[in-house]
Amino acid sequence: MRLLPLLMCALAAPALANGSCQPDPESALRALNALRAKPQWCGEILWPAVQALRWQPLLAASTWRYAGELAARDRLDHSGAGGASLRARLREAGYVMRVAGENLAGGPETLDEALAQWLTSPAHCENLMAADFEEVGLACVSGPGKLQRYWVLELAAPAALRSTPGR
Repeated sequence: MRLLPLLMCALAAPALANGSCQPDPESALRALNALRAKPQWCGEILWPAVQALRWQPLLAASTWRYAGELAARDRLDHSGAGGASLRARLREAGYVMRVAGENLAGGPETLDEALAQWLTSPAHCENLMAADFEEVGLACVSGPGKLQRYWVLELAAPAALRSTPGR
């Protein structure tokens, strides 16, 4: 039932315009790709500029669901309810990955603030600059908890399609 997460995202979109922290996909992609277009210091290592990312609706749906879960739990954790890993959440969303990474943030009011926070953390910065990643989804959900805003960024590359011999 892959359409359900996408439909949930589409139905939630009008509500996001009312003071939510969710940036529109075009501006989010523009900001992420502008960051990746320049070399970045991740800790003591200078990472080279890398190719632009593509917005991926399945990743966006996955981030939306997980940001909502984090807001409901009022915590940041890479293990979801019941211990679900990033791989399991992507599989549930219908995304077949070759490689994936996830950045979480709690509190930033804007994407620029979340990106600045991730750039100060070597591991999060490395995710932002990893050349293996080709696609991205991003969500921010507001909640009543102590962090108030819960950001989820999933970067991934799809599994290679296997060609069938003789075709």
